Amino acid sequence: MPLSPMQEIFILLEDEKQVPLYRLNRWGRKTRGVLAKLKKLGWAEKIEKENEIYYRITTKGEKEFDKILKPLKAAGTWDGRWRLVIFDIPESKRDVRDRLRRALYKLGLGILQASVWISPNDIKSEIEEIGTKLEIKDSLRFFEVTRNKTLDKTIIEKSWNLPEITDLYRKFNLEAGRVLRSIDKTSKPNFAAKKLIYEYALVLQKDPILPWEFREKDELRKISHENYLKLKKQLS
Repeated sequence: MPLSPMQEIFILLEDEKQVPLYRLNRWGRKTRGVLAKLKKLGWAEKIEKENEIYYRITTKGEKEFDKILKPLKAAGTWDGRWRLVIFDIPESKRDVRDRLRRALYKLGLGILQASVWISPNDIKSEIEEIGTKLEIKDSLRFFEVTRNKTLDKTIIEKSWNLPEITDLYRKFNLEAGRVLRSIDKTSKPNFAAKKLIYEYALVLQKDPILPWEFREKDELRKISHENYLKLKKQLS
């Protein structure tokens, strides 16, 4: 899952906290647009120090970074409840509907059927926040239902693109192996490790299986987690 210039710049700012503009210009013409967007979002700010322009990550940016990495901390025993998000937004509000779908996708929800999204994770507070932000609380419904073990596999296969997720794990493991073999020769080892950890968090975000009891039964996911721990160790 190649990272965008915005993601890479955001990771570099989080890693070093403040970075001179001349180093950020390595991303070429895209740098100006990325920095403008980061400023608009409130994730970074422009400062001047010793007659040099720097960009510095903000407290809001740090919180957003932690939010993106949240799937890394979510692994554990599933509480056995599915979370359903149902919405009814008219065609006249297509932009709002599209923004909602992007937000749900970013949270890792799968599509059970049209306008019915599903997750195994406790996302109630995040859904309430989305409803408030998009001003659609009256059009958004949230339910929790107890799992049906005989249907779990069917629900997962219907709601998520498992072959795509499997492919993302394979690509992550290949890249992690390459980086770990050469990290001692890398000029910015922290940045290299953090980029892959960020990628791993994005894969976990898409994957409904990893946080539950299936983890140790799946060799690919187990290897991915071991590679993540090796990369994390590089940061200590």
